[in-house]
Amino acid sequence: MVGEPVLNPTRSREFVRNTADLKAWVRADLAAYDLRDASTLRLLRSLAAEPQLRWQLRLRVVELLVNRAQSRRGRALAGFVCWRVQQAGVRLGFTIPPNVFGPGLKLPHWGTIVISPQVAAGRRCVVHPGVTLGVNHGRAPRLGDDVYLGPGAKVFGGLHLGDRVTVGANSVVTRDVPADTRVVGAPSRPIRGIGEAARDHAQLFGGEPGA
Repeated sequence: MVGEPVLNPTRSREFVRNTADLKAWVRADLAAYDLRDASTLRLLRSLAAEPQLRWQLRLRVVELLVNRAQSRRGRALAGFVCWRVQQAGVRLGFTIPPNVFGPGLKLPHWGTIVISPQVAAGRRCVVHPGVTLGVNHGRAPRLGDDVYLGPGAKVFGGLHLGDRVTVGANSVVTRDVPADTRVVGAPSRPIRGIGEAARDHAQLFGGEPGA
């Protein structure tokens, strides 16, 4: 369908390839902040009050420029704009490179967030301050859709977090986490059954569990 982001099956990443993709991703990002159908006034107020959202929309533009750059001039422009957005991210505490998170990302607050460029994350992720997704032994985490990372959560190495996983505050994930699981602690451990975790995510993200 035109405007739908395209999945890269080799790396489980999605990319903003054209302006139709950009519009679709921005709509998904705004929906994560409950702003998809907001009035112009409400949207402007939210953009004024939430610097992380302003930065996130700029990141999506950078992703388009980076992914479309082919000429020397295009690559130079993409590099310059990427550098400007990275500098703005530093002021918010963000180390979030382009082409990591799928559409529908939500950053509830600004604050220190460190993400490796090797991370591949799905749609509608929620990432709180203090989160680190890093490389260990040359491998980085892979996240499914609707993953929730609480404040201070840490995930290192080639681990896989399935769809609708919740990682509690200050947890350290040391092994793969199956879909519909909530983990807490350091090292992390599951604390609720799959059905209950799925119901929690349905309340958090809307819709039916597992949909």
